[in-house]
Amino acid sequence: MRKQYTLDHGWSFYEVKDNNETQEKCGVELVDLPHTWNKNGNIDRGRYVYVKDLNIDHEHKQDKIFLEFLGANSVCQVYLDDQFVGEHRGGYSTFRFELTKFYSWNGKNQLKVYVDNSETEDVSPLLGDFTIYGGLYRSVNLICVSESHFDLMFHGSTGVILRPELQDDNRGILDIESHIVTNMDLKINYTISDPDGKVVGHELVDINLSLVDKADKNNDELNHVENKEILRSNIAIDDCRIWNGKEEPYLYDFEAKLIHDDVTIDQVKIKTGFRKCSLDSEKGFFLNDKPFRINGVAKHQDFEGVGNAITSDCLKKDFELIDDIGANSLRLSHYQHNQETYDICDSDGYVVWAEIPMMAMPDKISVLENAKEQLKELVYQNSHHPSICFWGIQNEIAMGGESLQMYKGVNDLNDLFHQLLPKGVSASANMYFVKNDSTLNFITDLLGYNQYYGWYYGKEDDLDEWLEDFHKENPQVKLGISEYGADCNLKFHSDQPKVKDYSEEFQSVYHERTYKIIESKPYLWGSYVWNMFDFGSSVRNEGGTVGKNAKGLVSFDRKVKKDAFYYYKSRWSDQKFVHLCEKRFEKRHHEKINVKVYSNLDELSLYVNDTFISQKSCDSVFVFEDISLNMGKNHIRVMGSVDNEEYHDEGVWIRTEEKEESYVFVDPNPGLNVENWFTQEKSELDFFPEGYYSIKDKISNLMKSEEAWDILREKTPQIVERATPDAPITLLWVFNKMRAVFSEEDIMAINSELIKIKKID
Repeated sequence: MRKQYTLDHGWSFYEVKDNNETQEKCGVELVDLPHTWNKNGNIDRGRYVYVKDLNIDHEHKQDKIFLEFLGANSVCQVYLDDQFVGEHRGGYSTFRFELTKFYSWNGKNQLKVYVDNSETEDVSPLLGDFTIYGGLYRSVNLICVSESHFDLMFHGSTGVILRPELQDDNRGILDIESHIVTNMDLKINYTISDPDGKVVGHELVDINLSLVDKADKNNDELNHVENKEILRSNIAIDDCRIWNGKEEPYLYDFEAKLIHDDVTIDQVKIKTGFRKCSLDSEKGFFLNDKPFRINGVAKHQDFEGVGNAITSDCLKKDFELIDDIGANSLRLSHYQHNQETYDICDSDGYVVWAEIPMMAMPDKISVLENAKEQLKELVYQNSHHPSICFWGIQNEIAMGGESLQMYKGVNDLNDLFHQLLPKGVSASANMYFVKNDSTLNFITDLLGYNQYYGWYYGKEDDLDEWLEDFHKENPQVKLGISEYGADCNLKFHSDQPKVKDYSEEFQSVYHERTYKIIESKPYLWGSYVWNMFDFGSSVRNEGGTVGKNAKGLVSFDRKVKKDAFYYYKSRWSDQKFVHLCEKRFEKRHHEKINVKVYSNLDELSLYVNDTFISQKSCDSVFVFEDISLNMGKNHIRVMGSVDNEEYHDEGVWIRTEEKEESYVFVDPNPGLNVENWFTQEKSELDFFPEGYYSIKDKISNLMKSEEAWDILREKTPQIVERATPDAPITLLWVFNKMRAVFSEEDIMAINSELIKIKKID
């Protein structure tokens, strides 16, 4: 029988410098897994090694031995006693190596695992607005199985692939694809049981090997012949219980036993469920033929203080907060998350968008091939999860423009997905620059747009016009909003919030305005807030926050729910509550202020310094206008009741003579506000003369000039590598997105070189 042992404890860890063995052991640490070197401000991307002596009990001497990694970012190479075992290229999926032929039963076995999160030319993500953490950040296991076993080398899966399907008459069909390694005749016993242990489905399958050269081999040779068999079966469950989201996340227990001479020699257990997903371009998403509006939040896997080396306690805290806000769906961005996350989504009833880390698609075959392998791993390892309704194959790949090769690549991924999961729903997320008639909008089954009207461009209200125009032009597209949000630094506050002041108040206003528009469109399948939590982004230095994307509704350490969190709770949750907003905006200098409250109660009363002020009925957002404050402390209390039960919140505001300047964001490096370049000595025409190239030109125009493009090849290879001939964005826009990479001095120097080159007519 299969046995599994954890290898999480007692690893020596150190950096590999210049691939020089004599320099390796500088700064050796003893670490346990999960582990990453990228936490607490360390943003190094390099090559490190984990070393451990491997001792396997002699009871497994006749077994096959496998080393299992639940995640190693990004490129992993394994050696046993300096024998190369294998390499895996991809940072987010489970993978395994077989150690059987490398392990010495009579000597010492030293395991060396090299992990490298340096930039590559083929392993997605090539880049992204999130930290590419390195390390053995998930568990490592040793698995010992008999010579005949479910194939542990089939794309990191269990060797048993389940594709559950729900038919119209509530008949559940479980499609089973078993990959078996064997050298003898076997039986497979499949059973499906309900949560009480009652068997509701069963099948017994024979495996009869047919070896053409069997007569020419002696028995000893036969015992070492390894065949890989693929068996397909299906089991029907009449009148099955449905997995129905948070309403009833019903799961069945599936078990596959590999049997020889009535003895079980290998076994796989999987929880699964039956549900139906469909989309309508006018009515949105349907779960089990009933309308289901996606009220979703997106989520990265990292957590302050531990990076991506999260524990079950981290996940528990995340899901407590997600449950509290009342979301019914998660976009698990931008890569494969760990199995525990998907398992929780199954058992708690969250509809999930899972995806591969395809963030850029340059015209390189190696990038596409790696993406295909990551897609196979994602699907084969997760097709049994009823929670995963949408499978993402690309996110914002058109940042540098579009190309025919890009369209072909996305089509290839989409075709591959439907070969792996014929009845699955493929998804993609496009960005603002992708035009309404772009080919990228018509490839996958479901389309999301990452729209940041009111933050990066335009006004919040512009989203309404864009949605109406897109739907009118493309009425057949199943459209939703896959990202929207605004950064918030909890130190900054304003009673007149405006874009890019990074105040908590602006983040709240942004979400009120934007979600009101989204909520009003019945043809949308729904939306995902970007993001549920602040997350690590080593390329960022924005709004007084370094190394983090601060668009979360909850702080990176999960200790603070920002005000905007409670706005969504008022729209989504049935749990009654009252939340007084702007409590962190403690010091006020105006005599009269507006008091804002989020609540899902119908009516609230306001008290200031124990004096009743007024009563108001509203939908989610209550604003009590022109409320007078005394000098010094003022105690604010808001309360309401439902069924004789009282709900309230309170805070203290201090009225001061002067405005509290620490609440105001002052950018110490205003960076790419090019208007700051203009002085009496130098005008706009000096920096951007007519008829000459500059950073204000589109990437596509700059590519037309070999001389201009040569400058960018030398100065900005990161940008050039991603650019395509029809890139609609300006070089200035790209520099704004990459402020942590290019200094203002660098950008001015590049502009000075470009303005020497006359434009091509």
